[in-house]
Amino acid sequence: MNTTKRRVVVTGVGAVTPVGNTMTETWNGIIEGKRTAGKVEIFDAEKFSCNFAYQVRDFKLDHTGLDEKAELRNKSKFLNRAGEFGWNAAIEAAKQANILGTSSADPLKMGVCLGVGVGSPELAWHKDVYMADKCDTDEITPYHRKYFPNTLSTLVASLIGAKGATSTIHTACASSGQALGEAYEMVASGEYDVVMTGGADSMVNPFQMAGFCLLGALSNRVSDPQSASRPFDAERDGFVLGEGACMLVFEEYEHAKKRGATILGEICGYGVTESAYRITDLHPEGRGVIESMEMALKDAGITADQVGYINAHGTSTLLNDKVESLAISKVFAKDKCATKVSSTKSTTGHLISAAGAIEFAVAMMSLKYQVYPPSANLKNQDPGCDINLTATTPSPMSASYALSNSVGFGGSNTSLVARRV
Repeated sequence: MNTTKRRVVVTGVGAVTPVGNTMTETWNGIIEGKRTAGKVEIFDAEKFSCNFAYQVRDFKLDHTGLDEKAELRNKSKFLNRAGEFGWNAAIEAAKQANILGTSSADPLKMGVCLGVGVGSPELAWHKDVYMADKCDTDEITPYHRKYFPNTLSTLVASLIGAKGATSTIHTACASSGQALGEAYEMVASGEYDVVMTGGADSMVNPFQMAGFCLLGALSNRVSDPQSASRPFDAERDGFVLGEGACMLVFEEYEHAKKRGATILGEICGYGVTESAYRITDLHPEGRGVIESMEMALKDAGITADQVGYINAHGTSTLLNDKVESLAISKVFAKDKCATKVSSTKSTTGHLISAAGAIEFAVAMMSLKYQVYPPSANLKNQDPGCDINLTATTPSPMSASYALSNSVGFGGSNTSLVARRV
């Protein structure tokens, strides 16, 4: 293995989120503070304590690569809702990076590493199949495979012709943050030249929403869903589920330059830790989160005062926001750092396994355009969240580095550092 760390840049990015079906639409929606939360339309959630979510709307599956290749024909049946979002995002990223069928990269030095949600079985379909004794129909295999988390990864590998390692990570809300970090190390180490990475998820379904309602994790602000996701606000009462996907093409810097790729930004630091505390709660002193941020800064070779912006995990739950704020304040002390913080979950909702990917992409775009994403829905900052939050409207930035945090159930923590190119 090459022990010399190589520069890793981003040459493509795609997204499907509740505020836009492309990365450009998503970025513009976040900067505008667009809020689209509303009553769940995918199923009847009227009797749930939380009956609203951030949902992807006006979505159409892009069949590029699904119908054109004989070996993939009808493979769209293998994609669940989250998989369809991920597929479109992957196509957008691959086209921007110019690796869709025209890549000059060695296929064995191209890989895929995604963070993908566990999905939810279509219970009505299972009932119809098994209760009606239809287990020998041709529909069994696609429906069975569409809920395997690795199905999307294998299809994306085929899409871009990647014949190197293809992997899928699931560490709850840290899934795609960890996937990006592992993809970064795959390229930085010299093993790979190009890796498609990112995440996809949709938990807007009866099974997953019921579980979060029982945990008491979701907001109950049913009378005003658009202002329910309010990270770090004194009156926050839980997070709001979202859905979507974000895909990025990571590439070695010289490889990207040689083929004339457009460089959107750079990933230069990665930290990953396990709090080893409780299955849902963060450690009250912020352990794990502190360590992942410190690890990422060390990996990037920078100090805390060089980071201009943090896209926090900031779920809008009482405990998460308080503990993450504590962790940030310990690493980025106000008397030493002018680092500003926001959580874009106020406009996208919580994309669970896709959260880390879209939030790193937003951090990278904030550096590219030199603008701080707004702290939408922030009315009264919780005194217990003693961090320097961004304004409620976009504001100009002057920074070269940004950081993105992801924190998952079970104690998984990831921190990623983006650098402006």
